[in-house]
Parts: sequence; structure tokens; C-alpha cells
Amino acid sequence: MKVFLNWRTNTTWVLTVASMKMWYRDGQAIFWTFFLPLVLMVIFGVLNFGDFGRVELGLVDQARTSASRNLISTLEKAEAVALFHQTGTGKAGIGVLASERLALEEGERDLVVVIPPEFGQPGGPVMVEVLFDVSQTREVQIGQTVISQILDEMTFALTDVPFRFGITTRPIYNRDLRFIDFLMPGLIAMSIMQMGLFSVAFTFVQLKNRGILRRLLATPVHPGSFLFGQVATRLSVSILQTLVLIAIGVFVFDVKILGNMASILFLALLGGGVFVSLGFAVSGWAKNEEVAAPIANIIALPMMFLSGVFFPRDAMPEVLVKITDFLPLTYLIDALRNVAIDGEALWSQGWSLLGLAVWLIITFLVAVKLFKWE
Repeated sequence: MKVFLNWRTNTTWVLTVASMKMWYRDGQAIFWTFFLPLVLMVIFGVLNFGDFGRVELGLVDQARTSASRNLISTLEKAEAVALFHQTGTGKAGIGVLASERLALEEGERDLVVVIPPEFGQPGGPVMVEVLFDVSQTREVQIGQTVISQILDEMTFALTDVPFRFGITTRPIYNRDLRFIDFLMPGLIAMSIMQMGLFSVAFTFVQLKNRGILRRLLATPVHPGSFLFGQVATRLSVSILQTLVLIAIGVFVFDVKILGNMASILFLALLGGGVFVSLGFAVSGWAKNEEVAAPIANIIALPMMFLSGVFFPRDAMPEVLVKITDFLPLTYLIDALRNVAIDGEALWSQGWSLLGLAVWLIITFLVAVKLFKWE
């Protein structure tokens, strides 16, 4: 304890400060650490890719008749529609209608079609109820047009039945989440992954090849002090990256941050620890930069596109979704989105926190096993 009291001469403190000065004076490191995620945020924020794609339509079949099955089958074939058809209970075990309405309110659906129990039965006109998100004007217009055309075709086909299918609409108001709201947590997680993985891997491969690490062992400096300084530097960058990207999102693109900032920064630290450990493992395995680069890219690129950085993972095949559920970047992105955008408490992200903790232990043990000083 006495050693740590004199912080001016403490080896660990001096090396940590020196490591931070080295990193923050490296123009290339700062450029690629902050420039790439900022450019991506500006591009996706300005172009607003959330306006593209198919109409996300939820369906609640209360009739379960041949006519309702015919309607569902036709909607499934419509190219403009991505149909979500639940059976039994939906979110949190609640009823299908309540589950679909909740999904609509949370921005996960553009419209919800409710097929009434009397659909397809003899009698008067049957009206299909369409709940729609008032903020998705384009998608709502396309969805209502598709539904109306299908119902008209079904009416004309039933020449012996004297009634007409129609629709009634009801607006639903939500938080009006935009694509940039979805994108920002993904970019934060991606930038943390790149900083931890690539920065550590390349830096330590260079130090090892130049013999700097070997010569360091011949000095009175404890290796743990040196490593602590390097890790502390990268974790401080994780915090700074998170703050910069959030500031850009809030002040430039009007992103609404509902979550607690302390919880968001804690997740950034935890995620940073995982990917810094992974970077040490790669630097220990790779003999030179030519080997480190492809290994780091093999690890990073699949996660970048499969963990939901840019687009929801729901669009992927179910088998692939289940596999990517266990990727460290997936845990970090899911937790950041739930806390930052949905305003959920940190303690409610138990599964993601557990996943990150397990990955931290695994990557740390692998890094200890593989890391070499020369």
C-alpha cells in the first residue's frame, strides 16, 4: 500500500500515464478509432436506411377459418410484406393481440392486422381491423394497399357469398424510433470491438517483433505494471468513444437517450475488457502483423455483420440467429440498445451481462495462455 501512496513515483501510475500519452499522441490511432464510426453514423443518419425494405406486418388470426388461412397465405407471398404470424402467446407470455400491439408501440411493426372471429362466415360485411404506426407513413400506405387488394380479390372470388370484406383502421402512437436510434448503440459496440481487438493486437505484435517487450523484462519494471497501463489506456478510449458517439447522436441527429449514462459507460468498460483481452490473445498467437491482420479480421468481420450492428438480426435465418445470440458483440449491442434507447435498467440485462462476463473470463484465460513477451 505504501508504494501506491506516492503516486508520482509509482511505477504502475507512471507507465499508465506514459501509455496514455503514447496512444493519444498517435494521430493514426486517433483517426481510425474515431473517424470510421463517425463517418458511418453520418452516412446512415443522413441517408436514413430505415426508410427502405419491406413493410413489417403483424397478424392476429382470431377466426382460424379457411378464409383467414387463405388471407395469411396470400400475405406471405406478397413481396412488399414481411409477415409476423404468432400462435399461442407472444412477448412475455401475454396474448397474441396484446403482444403484437406492444411490438407496434415499440416500433417493431409497421401495421398489425386483426382478423375477426366471424371472418369467412356467412352474414353481413366483415371488417378486418388494421392497427398502424402513425410515424411510418410510407409503410402504412403500402401495407394498407396490399391488404385492400387481397381482400378485394377474395371478395370477387366468393361469387356466391353476398358480402364484401373491408378494413377499418386505428392509429397507434409510439416513440417514433428512427434508424439512427437503432444504429447508434451498434456503432458504439463496433468501435469498442475494433479499438480493443485491432489496437492491442497490432501494437503488441510490433512491440514483440522489435524486441521492446523482451528488453522490458530486463528492467526493474514489473510486467504487470506495463500491462495495466496498456489496458487502462484502451478502456479509457472505450469510455471516450462512447461519449463522443453519444454526443454526436444527441446533438446532431436528435437521438433520445433514455437510459442511465453510468450504466451505458459500465457496459462500455465491460465490453472493452472483453475485446482488449481478445486483442492480447491474437497478439500472443500471431508472430507478425501479416498474421495478426487476417486473424483479427476473421474475428471482427463476421460479428460486425451478424451481431446486429447495422440491421436487426430478425431478418436472418432462425438457426443463424440462435448461433449469433452467443457472440460477445451481440451481448454488448443488445444491452446497449436496451439500456440507452429503451431506457431499461442495467440489472434487467442479466443475460447479456452474464454473457459478457463469461466471454471476459474466457478471453482473459486464452490471453494468459497465448501471450508471449518475445
